[in-house]
Amino acid sequence: MANLSNAQVVDSVMSNRQTQKMMASEVVESRIDDETLEAVLSAAGTAPFHLAAAESHRNDIDNSSLAPWRVTVLRKDACTRLRSHVLSNGDTTKVPDMLAAASALFIVTWCPDPSSDLSLIDDDRPYEATVGNMEHIAATSAFTQNLLLAATARGIATYWSSGGVLKSKGVFRYLDIPADEILLGAVFVFPAEETTGIDVKTGKMRDRKGTVDAWSRWHT
Repeated sequence: MANLSNAQVVDSVMSNRQTQKMMASEVVESRIDDETLEAVLSAAGTAPFHLAAAESHRNDIDNSSLAPWRVTVLRKDACTRLRSHVLSNGDTTKVPDMLAAASALFIVTWCPDPSSDLSLIDDDRPYEATVGNMEHIAATSAFTQNLLLAATARGIATYWSSGGVLKSKGVFRYLDIPADEILLGAVFVFPAEETTGIDVKTGKMRDRKGTVDAWSRWHT
């Protein structure tokens, strides 16, 4: 990207980012070094946030960060162990196949504000619908998009999963993720180079966004 302006570099990374779901029936040996994973995290952490996470969320990992997001990082071996765990618990989705192909996994959670009315909170509605929580979700979404872009800039393929077994209480307990955090995205990190035994599927919605004038309103 020599001689490109900052805007051209950023635009190129954003336009080249795409969903790449990689799956394998057996564990594929593919690793990414800690230095690269930390660089991706550090870049993602520049995301903006407007409201601080509640104090109750600032004790579990012994830091004073006010950010409303938290990240649990699984290296390759941890992905393999999680795969064995979900398989042993009867999971029949594509998650085990993605864990088999993944070089790493970022479990991104957000920190909801404690509710003043516990009757509003249950498994189907895990947080109160407040403006504050909307701010936390927006900030953590910005953080997650930064993760994807930072990985893309380094030639790393990613897939953003937002559900399935990875948001279950059982997986949270297995990974020691506090029960009062909520999954925003499980970002799978896949090998940059072609690897034998891996099936790749791209996102279904990429070409269905429409043109700018299909989703923008302009006032003069």
